Amino acid sequence: MQDPDFWDFFLEGGDELMNTEQCPHCGGVIYLDQPIEWIDQAKGIAKCPHCEKEVKLD
Repeated sequence: MQDPDFWDFFLEGGDELMNTEQCPHCGGVIYLDQPIEWIDQAKGIAKCPHCEKEVKLD
């Protein structure tokens, strides 16, 4: 595999893309590696830090 962009992504970054969810209500980005206000953690429901609506996180 000779694609330098792939190796840059694989070795140096891209973690922020893999650890984010987009709020379906406001479009704000929720960073999963930062503290999240949970409504029901067992069901994966959190509060969006931007619009404060309930969001189902995968």
